[in-house]
Amino acid sequence: MPATDIWPILRTGVWLYAGITPVEVRILQSNETWGTGDYEDEESVRENGAVECFFLAYEKAASPGIFSNLVPNLPTLEEAITHAEEMFPGIQWQVA
Repeated sequence: MPATDIWPILRTGVWLYAGITPVEVRILQSNETWGTGDYEDEESVRENGAVECFFLAYEKAASPGIFSNLVPNLPTLEEAITHAEEMFPGIQWQVA
């Protein structure tokens, strides 16, 4: 089970790929940023950090339940929402 499966889901929305295929989008909360792992990067970027952040997870189109796409390390919930709305124009957020 991927770590992202146990992170809290703060928001869920649906976007229509090509205007017809529903794609679920989630905003997840993480207690750790993901580093690049690249030895040429500065340590603060290269290594994981114990800093709260947010991730977007979204389904593979036409593959419901398969969240194989991630946008990591968004610093605030507001930024995560804005990023999702820019990536997925017309997303319909679900009411909890």
